Amino acid sequence: MNYHRSQVAAVVLLLVSVGLALLPFESSAGTQLSQMLKVTLTVYALARGLNAVISVAQGTELSIEPMGVGLTLTPGQILDPLNDLIEQFSGVLLMASASLGIQKILLSMGDIALVRWGLAGFAVIVLLLMLWQKLPDRWSSRLFNMVLILTLLRLAIPVTILASNQLQLWLDHDRQEAITVLQATQQEVAAIQPNGDESQSRWYQGLKENLDIKTRLQTIQQKAEQGINAAIYLLAEFVLIMLILPIGFLFVAWRLIGKITRQ
Repeated sequence: MNYHRSQVAAVVLLLVSVGLALLPFESSAGTQLSQMLKVTLTVYALARGLNAVISVAQGTELSIEPMGVGLTLTPGQILDPLNDLIEQFSGVLLMASASLGIQKILLSMGDIALVRWGLAGFAVIVLLLMLWQKLPDRWSSRLFNMVLILTLLRLAIPVTILASNQLQLWLDHDRQEAITVLQATQQEVAAIQPNGDESQSRWYQGLKENLDIKTRLQTIQQKAEQGINAAIYLLAEFVLIMLILPIGFLFVAWRLIGKITRQ
């Protein structure tokens, strides 16, 4: 009775494998992958822009001699921790883009008509051989396991893309808030950069009339801290979605393949 049930289960799995082999994934999963890549490159462009603005601000020195104090301020130094984090974040985004590119290549390879029809034909042949019951059980088991392994390998990338895209959609609101904070930080940093002697004079006048220097530096420091928190969140999100999740799915697939081959 148990043998009969296992044989029925094997037939069902082979039929499912045939159906999955004939099913193309690139049209749907490829669209989700392109959207994920667009988000990644958008955030990467923002990170590089912020890095460039901070780098310019770090070389800015503001002498406040007209106020009779004789101070030299370097507000860009406050942004050093944020700049270091943004540089590391940019590297992670490049790795995430490379991960998405690799997934796109593997997805395209698994969707080639020859591969799909070849896998479907192989599964049908194994199904017929099992129903014919002329092969030794050892050979039937090996062929059956091979079909399952090939099916899992082809499914691994589309399932990973589907899960990654869904998680990215769930986190869209928090990601947009973090992006808004980084954009505001970039604008604040750009505002402290004088352009020539004339603009520098206007900056002094506006500062003297409207803002206290200590308050101004506190504002910059506050924006830097908010930018660090936003960058840390984005860093964690992209590491989770683009790196940890794909590696986790591949690990699960590898363990399943290991289990199949040991049976």
